[in-house]
Amino acid sequence: MADLNIDRIIDAIVGGDEYRLRAWFEQPVRDPDIVRHRQEVFGDLGEESVRAVFDEFAVCMRIMRKRLARRDRVHHPYQRQWWQLSAAAEYVDAVAAMAESLTGLPLTSRALTRWREFVSAYVAGPDFGRLAAAVRRVRRALGEVRYSIRIVDRTLEVAPADASPDYSAAIAKLFSCFGSGGPRAPRVRSEWDDTSLMEEQILDRVAALHPAAFELLTEFSREFQTFADPDVAAFDREIQFYLAYLAFLRRVGGATCLPRLASRGAPVHAEDAFDLALLTHRHRGGNTVVCNDFQLSGPERVLVVTGPNQGGKTTFARTVGQLVYFAALGCPVPARAACLPLPDRLCTHFERAEQAGDPDGRLAEELVRIREILAAATADSVLVLNESFSATGTADAVRIGRDVLDRIVERGSFAVWVTFFDELARTGPATVSMVAATDPDDPSRRTFRIERRPADGNAHAVALAERFGLTYDRVVARITSCE
Repeated sequence: MADLNIDRIIDAIVGGDEYRLRAWFEQPVRDPDIVRHRQEVFGDLGEESVRAVFDEFAVCMRIMRKRLARRDRVHHPYQRQWWQLSAAAEYVDAVAAMAESLTGLPLTSRALTRWREFVSAYVAGPDFGRLAAAVRRVRRALGEVRYSIRIVDRTLEVAPADASPDYSAAIAKLFSCFGSGGPRAPRVRSEWDDTSLMEEQILDRVAALHPAAFELLTEFSREFQTFADPDVAAFDREIQFYLAYLAFLRRVGGATCLPRLASRGAPVHAEDAFDLALLTHRHRGGNTVVCNDFQLSGPERVLVVTGPNQGGKTTFARTVGQLVYFAALGCPVPARAACLPLPDRLCTHFERAEQAGDPDGRLAEELVRIREILAAATADSVLVLNESFSATGTADAVRIGRDVLDRIVERGSFAVWVTFFDELARTGPATVSMVAATDPDDPSRRTFRIERRPADGNAHAVALAERFGLTYDRVVARITSCE
């Protein structure tokens, strides 16, 4: 997760994780039917008209939960009952609106088609009808409550509404002569959750004046303590797996696609693929992310990536790993088109800093890790290796690398290997050489394009030294001139 920067991507997707989605994004699946099932839903939600319905439903359900949370924070019985009524009203409106909106939408996925059938039957059923009727009845009764308040000698008197004129308009008109604006709109709710002592006393006296309406409110609160259908609540959370991912893709930009699943022996490829993690911290108006292609077909199993430092090799390797990972979640992937394997495991072998307390050294630690990976690898595994075995000399690293490559090919695993050793790119038909390109006119400038071609063995360090005046001859000349 850390080697491929997938943990950073998931952080950007789930944010505060209101819906507890992290566990789903951290668990790729192995069943191709589940992957296709999710891809179908993503395909439907790719239509803005469809996605808007579920986005609106999610907003309303979030409002409902906030109102229930307010109910649990206040103490006065009537206020608690009112927040519960308000939450139920939001729920009724949200479900009814979604059922109506889904009627004419062109849904093709199995999941959302079945959901449309369910919610239509639920809205037409007796339970929802009884809840909706109760909400309308109580709100209508409370909406008809009228009362008057008089302040007499610093005492509040609550009485039934009388025929006294409303002086608000007359007072506003009078003050408008002095340049004052119109009256402010009344506050919809208090600035704090709970009521003050004075408000509670007013509410109790109003309830005493209108016992029938408040009795309906109390009965509603008892009967519909839990009013949300469990399936609706579960759907509200599960649909966020799709909505949150799509919202993330809209934020970061870039072309994405729903990949095809490669059967065993079928070519694996991606066109215009890019690293999603780069976009999570790219500033608006920043540099354009460079896209790359790759393909493995026939006996080819391993992409061996060579070239200069800071040329995009590790980013390319991470891109391949991210493509495979998010394809195994059933999600759109960062590429214009792709056909990817569904792995039984995705393993990484990245260079680690040597620990002072490690008695065996970094090379031994790398060998132990690669042995564990190879012991578990199968023909359905995908491996990503980055600068492995660079802790030893070139001859030993090449010998170890060839042995590891032979074992990867023997198991039939797919792999991408970033290395400094060009010899590993020439080990047989199972390996494909890819090279981080530089500008032909300025070898010190990286293009971040990863090209499929034989490793060239160019000494890019020499080009950099020449650019900054650090070749042996120029350094000696400067020293000599200072003597």
